[in-house]
Amino acid sequence: MRATIALDRARCISLSLAPSHRASRGVIARPTTFETRGRVARMSPSSAETDDAAVVSDESPWVEPGYRGAVVSAMDEGVQGAVVGAIFVALLAGTYEACATLGPALESLSPSLMAWSKSTWPIIGITYVAAGVAHFTFHDGFVSMMPHRGAWGFWNLPGSASFHVNWTGVAEILGGAGLLLGSLPFGLTPNGFERLTPVSAACLFALTLAVTPANAYMFTHNAPGPLPPDADESALTIPPAGHFARFLLQVFLLSLLHGCIDR
Repeated sequence: MRATIALDRARCISLSLAPSHRASRGVIARPTTFETRGRVARMSPSSAETDDAAVVSDESPWVEPGYRGAVVSAMDEGVQGAVVGAIFVALLAGTYEACATLGPALESLSPSLMAWSKSTWPIIGITYVAAGVAHFTFHDGFVSMMPHRGAWGFWNLPGSASFHVNWTGVAEILGGAGLLLGSLPFGLTPNGFERLTPVSAACLFALTLAVTPANAYMFTHNAPGPLPPDADESALTIPPAGHFARFLLQVFLLSLLHGCIDR
């Protein structure tokens, strides 16, 4: 009896170690636990992943390093991250100096000029409303401004680019409308709506900082951004002077918004 049991076990072991008949017919048998345990498998990217990467590269060529002469994206990722960090520091430092030094100096030199600047608050509100609407009318252009995952070696924001374009557009419309309603000229602001001005300005201040990575991405990767349908090749790349002008505009807007908050 014992001999029979031992013989049956030997037959089972020999069958488990023998090549599968399905394998000989072109069907690859899955390896057993004993075959895979203790072995490190090196997996190459699947064909689906490769195809997806090719599609992204075709639709978003600015993802490639050095696209259209982009200097920063061709650098090491550590250097790219340092450049983006420097942009944020410069933006915050410029805004602080404008609010703490330049603003008070202008007010002491020309009080009427600073008083006149308050009349521009409704214009700022309209500007933000228009910018928010553009997120939907030029949706694809704003999507192109969103940094891709892995940009600069650290960017990994959850959610799709389209989602972030949509919610920032809605936020700009609401914030701009609040700023407009809270600062209407000629006493047209309804009672109690004056409180909307500092609240809306604070939200827009934070939002302007939150969308700074998109502006930085246009600078580092030459992402095109929103363009008119008849734009030519020259409009696909913003020159360095254009990026610097937009940086100064951001400092100006942040300073004005700070004035709305600290009115």
